[in-house]
Amino acid sequence: MQHPRFNRFTALVLTLLLSLALPFTAQAAAAPAATTPLPALADGATLDALNDQLDLIRQRVTVSANDDLLSTLRQAAQQVQKQADDLSADRTVSVEHLDDQLKVIGPAQADEAPELTKQRQALTAKRNDLVDDEHQLSTLSQSARDLASQIVNLRRSLFNSQISTRSASPLSPAFWSSLIRPTDDDLRRLNSLAQDVGNAGAAVMAPAARWFFLGALVLSVLIWVVGRRLLERFLAWAMIRWLPEGRLRRSALALTVGLATVVTIASSASVLRWGVTNTAELSANVLNLLDQVMSLVVFCAFVVGLGRAMLMVRRPSWRLPNLPDELAAALGPFPKILALALMIIGTQERINSVIASSLALTVAVNGLTALVVSLTAFFALLRYHRSHSRFDLERPTGFVALIPLIIGTWVGLALLALVSGYLTLAYFLTVKLLWMSVVGTAAYLLVAFFGDLCETLLSPRQPGGLALASALGLSERHQAQAATLLAGVGRTLLVFTALLFALMPSGSNPSELLESISLLDLGSKSLGGLKVVPSDILLALALAVGGLVSIRIVKNWLAERLLPETNMDAGMRASLVTLVGYLGYVLLAIVVMSTLSISLTNLTWVVSALSVGIGFGLQAIVQNFISGLILLTERPVKVGDWVSLAGVEGDIRRINVRATEIQMSDRSTVIVPNSQFITQNVRNVTMGNALGVVGITLTLPLDTDVLKIRELLLAALNEHEAILDTPAPSVSFKDLTSNGLIISATGYVGSPRSVSGARSDLLFTILGRLRDMGVTLSAPQSMLLINEGQGVLPVPKTEA
Repeated sequence: MQHPRFNRFTALVLTLLLSLALPFTAQAAAAPAATTPLPALADGATLDALNDQLDLIRQRVTVSANDDLLSTLRQAAQQVQKQADDLSADRTVSVEHLDDQLKVIGPAQADEAPELTKQRQALTAKRNDLVDDEHQLSTLSQSARDLASQIVNLRRSLFNSQISTRSASPLSPAFWSSLIRPTDDDLRRLNSLAQDVGNAGAAVMAPAARWFFLGALVLSVLIWVVGRRLLERFLAWAMIRWLPEGRLRRSALALTVGLATVVTIASSASVLRWGVTNTAELSANVLNLLDQVMSLVVFCAFVVGLGRAMLMVRRPSWRLPNLPDELAAALGPFPKILALALMIIGTQERINSVIASSLALTVAVNGLTALVVSLTAFFALLRYHRSHSRFDLERPTGFVALIPLIIGTWVGLALLALVSGYLTLAYFLTVKLLWMSVVGTAAYLLVAFFGDLCETLLSPRQPGGLALASALGLSERHQAQAATLLAGVGRTLLVFTALLFALMPSGSNPSELLESISLLDLGSKSLGGLKVVPSDILLALALAVGGLVSIRIVKNWLAERLLPETNMDAGMRASLVTLVGYLGYVLLAIVVMSTLSISLTNLTWVVSALSVGIGFGLQAIVQNFISGLILLTERPVKVGDWVSLAGVEGDIRRINVRATEIQMSDRSTVIVPNSQFITQNVRNVTMGNALGVVGITLTLPLDTDVLKIRELLLAALNEHEAILDTPAPSVSFKDLTSNGLIISATGYVGSPRSVSGARSDLLFTILGRLRDMGVTLSAPQSMLLINEGQGVLPVPKTEA
């Protein structure tokens, strides 16, 4: 026979375990009447079942429903929509199959067999029934989609009305009175829930099920305490043994600590839930509580696991962020304190959600949650600053230095809202801060691990990359390109996913957010009936700023990381980066206009109005713009070329959308319109041949020893460091005139830009050696014509 005191004790323990297994996902909500859960919709439900389910959902959607119920109803409506779409697709396939059969039978003939006529009639009737079902399913799917949208709008309006409502401040006795002395209705519902939990505890501790539950409880504790340590040690041993020493090992070890914490605690909760559900028949309320066990445990495990992975108090060498040991030790207890506080206060939150408590009690518990979380964050920041001052630690720089400021400002706003009595607003701020912190920390660990993984497995500078290259026969250049591209794309996807999780509406999930985005109609409004609300303007501004920053990041990444790993020349890389920037600006403009509900088809009048200006004042601008695109695509000239155009000669430094910048030899910059490169003759000195030609022509006296002069010129050319060996320099006898011998020397340099300097040096050398040899250049000759009776007539001098 069981001892009564022992049964009461075990029931109390079970009650506490069930209470602590409640998730921290509730929002402030009104106090609806208790409702029975929706019946589950079986897979492959019929059209009538879907209609009945949708009618039942419509009956449950009321202004008195809380946010949890509305979220459940919205998911149920989306499930009806999905199954209706699936059934409609099946009907479409069946109709196509019947159409094929009717085509085989063919049209009715006067002398056809009666069996063929009956078969055609049966197929036609069946096809008509399927077409009718297809129309009904299409209407049902649209109704379910509209109902889901209406539920979203209702949740938003309820949240807006609650967040602007002012209640009693925690500084007033009325706030604590709502917690200590709930209403009679709340007490009745609490007693009913407590009785259900007590009955569940008595059923679990019955003689036939007691030892099974106690075994599950012991196994759960062992997994929680012993299993975590064993799993963490095994994973650490595996990472050290299998991964090479470097950044990947450190990021993998940090990620291992967090995963071991989450996996073991979640497994422990699953074992405990299995031990309860397999030993007793539980009521709907208790099952509702048990359904919330995993979400609470996993969330709190994330808080503890991420804190341990980031701080690494016991293993400083595994710490991924650059945190001093003193600072990590000071912040070490706060993740566990926060998780414990969430478990305790989240208990009452979920109880309020299950029993549909009064609005006053719900708001008060939410305010208490906001108070505890805000104070925990406040004391963590206080210890952070005290540790910096006490140990004289170096202050962080860059974006990391802004994180404490952002968190401090956020916590200050939450505390200000609490003191002012806006409890729901304070609750929203604290929950959002907590959620974004968890998502941001997890994203930081994953981004670091993924980047290190790509660097280790694909980089030609790592052992893993060398092994992969030898196995697949990849070149070093292709490996570097693949590593850079894969790391960039993977990090971008991870950051985008983190932003999607962090910024999604409170109480939603990613599937709901994606469904909401798919239901948006960004281009259906005409410009004449444009309705722009402040939220659209703010969203458009945020997208514009974020898009501009993203375009700049992508351009810098292409110019500095990816393209240098290719065999493209500098001009091609610059052109590609510029084209990517133009494409990004166009796409960003389309997205911003769509956000503002501006349809591109309604901008025809703008183009018509601008056509007159294009025909006059804007014609040159459009011409230069089109010419710039031609220069970037056909590339007759590119960045780095030395060109000569209409008296302007220099290096192309940049090709913009309207004009091209050319740097002259005196370091000045000339802005040349792009149209001139298309309509005028352009001399591209470096396009086909990058070599420069140094030519020197000398006129020597007729009695000069040309062989010695040839040796002198060749020696001077070969000795000069800028003259290339291939093609070899040459000296040629150009001509023999009355003025003297004309000798030409030719040498090649690496660039046309080096011709002027090399020619000057050679002239100095050659003239000096000619002077040493006693050879002079042919002087200008004069000739006198004597005419008797008229004297001497001077003849102009002739230059040699």
